[in-house]
Amino acid sequence: MDKKNIKAKELQRKALELRTLGLSYQQIGDQLSVSKTAAFKSVAKALSEIEEETRQLAKLNKTLDLQRLDWIIREAMKLALKGDLQAMDRIMKAIDQRAKIYGFEAPKKIAHTTPDGEELVNQGVVVVPSPMDLEQWLIQYQPKDDA
Repeated sequence: MDKKNIKAKELQRKALELRTLGLSYQQIGDQLSVSKTAAFKSVAKALSEIEEETRQLAKLNKTLDLQRLDWIIREAMKLALKGDLQAMDRIMKAIDQRAKIYGFEAPKKIAHTTPDGEELVNQGVVVVPSPMDLEQWLIQYQPKDDA
């Protein structure tokens, strides 16, 4: 890695650290002597690299989990072939788990229903404009001290 890349990586690290502390992009730029745009790009690049690293780790963990499940199935199969019903159950659970990891399960529909099972439609939140602004609301509904 050349000096330019090392400097860019250091800027990304510092910018992300400052953003994590809650600073605005302008404040980050001011502290690091770069523009607001450069601060934003540095944070975005750092987050993008973290996201890619996380994706790769997840992929490796998925592979490891699949290998473990295959091992469980192989070992349990030795017992299942001798008629062990518990081993057969373990094999079925491992196969089910493997299917979930591969995404073989059909998607499940989840719907809001009434207690008797009827599906609710068009449920949501209705926002009604308030006749007073926030300051008035805070004054009117602020908890009163009983001192």
